[in-house]
Amino acid sequence: MQFPDSPRVKYRNNPLVEVICQLRFPKILRIEAEIPLAFQEAIRAEYPVFNTTQSVPLLIGISSVSQSTFANQSRAYEFVNQKGDWKISLTSDFISLSTVDYQCWEEFRERLSNVISVLDEHYSPPYFVRTGLRYQDFISRSQLRIENSPWQNLFKASLLGILTTNELKQEDIIESLSIFACRLDFAEAMVRVQHGTGQKEDTKEIGYLIDSDFFTDSPMETKDVATTLELFNQEAGRLFRWCITDELQQALEPEPVGE
Repeated sequence: MQFPDSPRVKYRNNPLVEVICQLRFPKILRIEAEIPLAFQEAIRAEYPVFNTTQSVPLLIGISSVSQSTFANQSRAYEFVNQKGDWKISLTSDFISLSTVDYQCWEEFRERLSNVISVLDEHYSPPYFVRTGLRYQDFISRSQLRIENSPWQNLFKASLLGILTTNELKQEDIIESLSIFACRLDFAEAMVRVQHGTGQKEDTKEIGYLIDSDFFTDSPMETKDVATTLELFNQEAGRLFRWCITDELQQALEPEPVGE
C-alpha cells in the first residue's frame, strides 16, 4: 500500500524528536577487532567526539522517545558532532546516522551519503541486508498551545482506540500504546508504526508519540540505497499527514517546501 498523497511541508513547530537511519551489512570482524582510526580521521572534522559503548537491544516505548534502537549486543563506536545533536554509530554489522535536530531531508541525505562513502572506502561492505529509516514524532499540546483540544480532534479516530471512550476521563489515561505494520509497494518494504499517549522523559508531560520505522530486509547494493530511502522519506511524510487532522496540521504551522 501507499499512504494518500499530500503536499510536502516543513513544520515551524517541528514535532520530530529523533530521526534514525540504520544500514545493516554482513558482519565485518575487522571493525570489532580494531579501533577504526582511519574511519575516524575521515569524519573527525565534523564529528570530533568519540565514544565506545555496547550496542544493547532496546525497545523504544512511549516513555523513552529519545532513545535509539539497535538489535545486537556488540561493541559500538560513536562519533558525535560538537553540539551533540548528530551521531554516527558503527558496529561490526551496521552503521547508523541519527539526529535530534532534524531540519530537512536534504541535510540528512547529504550527511548520510558522506557516511556511506566513508564506510565503503574503509570497509567495503558487499551489500546491505537491511535498510531502515525511522521517524519519531512527539506531539506536545502545551508547546502547541492547544491544551484544551482532546486527542479526538487531533488524530484519526482509527488510531485512538481507548482514547475515544466516554466512560473514562482522558486525563486519567497516562499511557495507551498501539502497534500496526503494513506492506509498502516497493523494495519488499514495510512500515511498523508504534503510536499512542505517554510521558516524555524530560518533561513528564503526556503527549502523543508516532514512531514510524520504515525498513526492508531485501539485500541491497550501495547504489540502490539512496532510491529506497527517498521513497521511505516520502512515505513518512504521507503517513504522518494521514495520522493527523486538519486542526493539528494547522497548529504545527506548515510551510511549503520546494521540490
